Amino acid sequence: MKPLAYTLLAATLTLFNGCANQKPEQHEDQEEHVASAVVQLNNGNKWEANIETTQGIETLKQMVEVELAMSAPESITLKSKMLEEFTNILNRCTMKGEAHEQLHNYLLPLKADIEGLSEPATEAELTKIKNYLNTYYQFFI
Repeated sequence: MKPLAYTLLAATLTLFNGCANQKPEQHEDQEEHVASAVVQLNNGNKWEANIETTQGIETLKQMVEVELAMSAPESITLKSKMLEEFTNILNRCTMKGEAHEQLHNYLLPLKADIEGLSEPATEAELTKIKNYLNTYYQFFI
């Protein structure tokens, strides 16, 4: 349990302390703001994401697809593996400015869905995450 707690702590710290372009007072209520924010396009265009972020999203999609392909999901480590990959996405992010903020808007609902996974995950939970991951390319290239 401790490695999972450390992973969650690292993800949270990285997500909210990695915003170097913000003023200190903007960090105070960022979690509440981002959790309720909706991803917006860049004047009708997609945001350019760094390749590592896109690869991380693809890795999460593969994890979900493999689990859904099982006749009866058995993996009790899926949640921790997905949280680890989520942390990797955060750690590898080099995006700046509004694109970075929009990525936060996209990632926070995903984080909540991953954290809410049962062990083993249900088909409904996995399908919800899969459908959400499939929206990534609506906002990012």
